[in-house]
Amino acid sequence: MAERFTADLLFIIIVLLVAALLGFLIGYYVARGRARRKIATLEEEKAALEDRVRKLDTELRKTEAEKTSLQGDIRRMDDEIASLKLTIDKLEKEERLLAETAAVKAEEAARPHAAADDLKAVLGIGPKISRLLMNRGISSWQALSETAPESIREILVTDGGERFRVHNPDSWPHQARLLREGRLDELKELQGKLER
Repeated sequence: MAERFTADLLFIIIVLLVAALLGFLIGYYVARGRARRKIATLEEEKAALEDRVRKLDTELRKTEAEKTSLQGDIRRMDDEIASLKLTIDKLEKEERLLAETAAVKAEEAARPHAAADDLKAVLGIGPKISRLLMNRGISSWQALSETAPESIREILVTDGGERFRVHNPDSWPHQARLLREGRLDELKELQGKLER
């Protein structure tokens, strides 16, 4: 009986060892299958992520190219804005100049006492002296205002003769300047003093 017990015990141990070995092998292969499926899933995810990274790199390069292009456009636009500002400044200056010219012309047109650039409006200049001056190219108030009294005196004596030596042209350039600038009140005051 002791032999039977030992044989049965030995059989039970062998069966248990075989069952344990089979359990281990089944567990191993099941775990290995799960690990392979997990590896396959992770490799698919890795491939998808690598593909996404490649796409993002391509988009980044495109975005950088667009950024460079847009920066070039911004520089060109800044240059255009600066050019347009210069043009606007130039046009504003021209507009101011035209307005000033129009104002001067309107002022000249509004002078009631003499036609524009009539040298006879200067006290002391009559038709004969006016003709003498015009023959020498002094035909406007501006030209008269820029001529020295000594030069005027020389013209009078040289072209008109000794009888014109009595005329005093010292105030004529100043009177012409006042006429040219439209300062008629000052001109009247000056002419009033000269007539006394």
